[in-house]
Amino acid sequence: MGVTRHAEELLVEPAAPPVPPRRSRWWVDAALVAALLPLAVLARRPGYLFSQPFWLDEGWVADSLRGPLRQLRLLTSSTPIGWTLLLRLVPHAGPAERLRALPLAFGALSVVAAYLFGRQVGGRPAAVAAGLAAALAPSALRNHTLKQYSADAFATLLLLWLTARVDGGWSRRRLLLLCLACVPLALVSHATVFVTLAAFGALALRALAQRHWARLGWVAAAGLGVAAVEVALYLTFAAAGDNAAMRRSWASRMIPVGHGLRPAADFVGARAADALGQVGFGPWPLAVAVVAAGLVALWRSRLPAVAVTVCLLAAELLAGALLQRYPFLDGRTSLFFTTLLTVCGALGVASVVAWSARRPLTLTLPLGLVLVVAAGALLLPAARAQALQPMPRTTVRQQVAYVLAHRRPGDTVLVGWAATYTFAWYWPERPTFGPTAAPTAVRFQPDYPGRPELVLDHWRSVEAVDAAVREAAARSRSGSGSGRVWLVLAEAGDSNPAWGRAAAREGSFARRQLPRLLLVGPAPGQP
Repeated sequence: MGVTRHAEELLVEPAAPPVPPRRSRWWVDAALVAALLPLAVLARRPGYLFSQPFWLDEGWVADSLRGPLRQLRLLTSSTPIGWTLLLRLVPHAGPAERLRALPLAFGALSVVAAYLFGRQVGGRPAAVAAGLAAALAPSALRNHTLKQYSADAFATLLLLWLTARVDGGWSRRRLLLLCLACVPLALVSHATVFVTLAAFGALALRALAQRHWARLGWVAAAGLGVAAVEVALYLTFAAAGDNAAMRRSWASRMIPVGHGLRPAADFVGARAADALGQVGFGPWPLAVAVVAAGLVALWRSRLPAVAVTVCLLAAELLAGALLQRYPFLDGRTSLFFTTLLTVCGALGVASVVAWSARRPLTLTLPLGLVLVVAAGALLLPAARAQALQPMPRTTVRQQVAYVLAHRRPGDTVLVGWAATYTFAWYWPERPTFGPTAAPTAVRFQPDYPGRPELVLDHWRSVEAVDAAVREAAARSRSGSGSGRVWLVLAEAGDSNPAWGRAAAREGSFARRQLPRLLLVGPAPGQP
């Protein structure tokens, strides 16, 4: 027995030594991300961002900081309430336009999210390609104003990364992390609703196709829970901003379903071609090919749900425009989608290059290198051209500075409707805010009660213009008034010629001090 047991032990192969765990090289990823972040910041021209004055849309976002915290819901119009709260964390140092540090920060964070997404798809080469694409996405470089569009891109890329983690290695813990990320992101980005719907829908479709019924139940339950929270957040904070005036302002960006099939199809085709042209990989047929290569790379990386998520996002945007609820592929509101397409295109290029590198003895490697050069030759000029696009022109900041430097005691300042929000930010005295009575998309209006020398017009009709000019002129002539009225107007929204006619009727002269600033009053030598 002992001899037999000893013989059997000799015949058994000794167990292989345990394989040591692979050492994590997180510092390599950290170094690569650190190298990409300065590129993302410099590409967005921070010097330009912090020197250009706020225009109309930015003015009403900035105004939220001049009101008390208890009025936060009123002062949050078309902007997510989380974005409005984050603006209050920007340090009170530097120029008045320092608030643009927030979209700049989200633009940089988009690079981090894209790197993580690419790392999940195809390792470090794909991660670098995705990070570069997020840093130089042409549509992102064009829209870097004080609105929340850079947060939309960040939220989309971060949720795609978390979806890829669930898709690549199912676990309830990863699904829970995806759910937990959706809630805070929904507070800073309305686009989160589209992305979560597409992501959970794609995960459910994969579970259904593979007949993983338990997994399908978890995805369905988690998706319904996230949807309930997002609906509650929408009804509590965002529903009031979706008013009739807002829908009228976006009417030209909706699919004209009431004009027949041909006009609607032409509209969709033109808008889609324009959006694909902003992806950064040349004309739309070439952009479609590059993005399709990215979707194939996602599928071949065993991330079919992520590839389906991108397709479902496109279907959601189309459905939203058909229902007249969301502008179709507008450059600002769909920035999150075009930025995602740029990242997908970069992943497609990286996958082809990786495939060619695995065959060094053939001609595929040189072709892969040519593809990299060609992609860069297309993306870099497109990014530069979009980054150099100027912001909407406005002179309200310049007008305020001129009035403060040249006004006399007793002068009255009259501000046109479109200039009131920016004026309320740049004028040194803090305004009060109340609900607006005008049919506008913005739900509040600034005022200066107890300051008769400041008249803010809140309507754009000819009758309102005449009444505002008469009121300002009367105030300037009463008591110790000087009889002079400074008329502050914005380039966009205050172009009604009624302003000039009313000023000519009320004053002995109306002199243009700046392109949009009039001084109305008695002629020199008259009392």
